[in-house]
Amino acid sequence: MIPIRDRRPSYRFSWVTVSLIALNVIVFLFTLTLGTQPDRTLNLTKWKDYGILPYNQNIRATRVPVSARRYFYFKFGAVPGEVANFADFPPTVPFPIFFTMITSTFLHGGIFHLAGNMLFLWIFGDNVEDAMGPVRFLLFYFLAGLAGGALQIMANSGSGTPMVGASGAIAGVMAAYLLLYPNSRIVTLVPIFFFITFIEIPAFIMVGLWFLFELIRAVGEPVGQVARLAHVGGFIGGLLMTPYFKKRFIKIRLWDYFFK
Repeated sequence: MIPIRDRRPSYRFSWVTVSLIALNVIVFLFTLTLGTQPDRTLNLTKWKDYGILPYNQNIRATRVPVSARRYFYFKFGAVPGEVANFADFPPTVPFPIFFTMITSTFLHGGIFHLAGNMLFLWIFGDNVEDAMGPVRFLLFYFLAGLAGGALQIMANSGSGTPMVGASGAIAGVMAAYLLLYPNSRIVTLVPIFFFITFIEIPAFIMVGLWFLFELIRAVGEPVGQVARLAHVGGFIGGLLMTPYFKKRFIKIRLWDYFFK
């Protein structure tokens, strides 16, 4: 199932949602300008001191050539081994290593990774921004991303593979949407055998099934191939934070299903 749009209008221009999408696209376009030939050198001495290697590969050399694009991802992506050890491996960043958990949310591994994340943010972000206000929504977004990244790092603390992508933060936004607008209709593309059809699905079914599939895959797949636990952590973080970030007069309507 691929959500296309929702039927719930937003009541004001969603500056934060649009700005986040624009920044993600700008950063991705910038990474495309970086070279893919191995013209940089990565010093692995500090990596090896902690028993961690880039992309978990068995590299014997202390210096390895990397491309400018890969160098950029090592620099600003969240490497679990770095964050877990509070250690900044080369290439270093001009701020505490913890903040790579924020910068990593603006990096994407490819056009489909970017497009999928931005589609979900476009569909669900505007209404959640309405319900929280722009400042609280921005803080909520990054905290959800931190929650997702933290769970992934806890489960894979020895990894030398950079985590990139806004999926954890967007999972938190989807959780907020589920709590606040469970009956909102989501126009969803559904392939049925050789045919493609569009159907409208209530948000509590569409988002609920998405989370269930992510949870199953997070348990069933080897840790680290795809950061599924970041999705799970971001979603759970979103569920827990939404009551404290929404505007007072906004109801958590999902409770109506259980407490009427």
